[in-house]
Amino acid sequence: MALNLKIVGISLTVVFIGTFVLFYIFDNIAKVWSLCEKDKSFKICTIGSLPVIVLMVLLIAGGLIMVINITAYIMISGTTRV
Repeated sequence: MALNLKIVGISLTVVFIGTFVLFYIFDNIAKVWSLCEKDKSFKICTIGSLPVIVLMVLLIAGGLIMVINITAYIMISGTTRV
């Protein structure tokens, strides 16, 4: 069976973008966390808002991981019948 290059190309693009966004999200969480450790005067660093923001970002990251897994499955099964 031959691979469908269009499906593989789109799948690789989605995986690349999803992985890049995951790294971007976690990098920004680390930056905000270090900013809050240095200066607690920012509104985002209050006790009530930071856990909610981290929870929402982790939900977004979980969704992206699910998209990456589905795309990897499509890429693996993206064969054409000859």
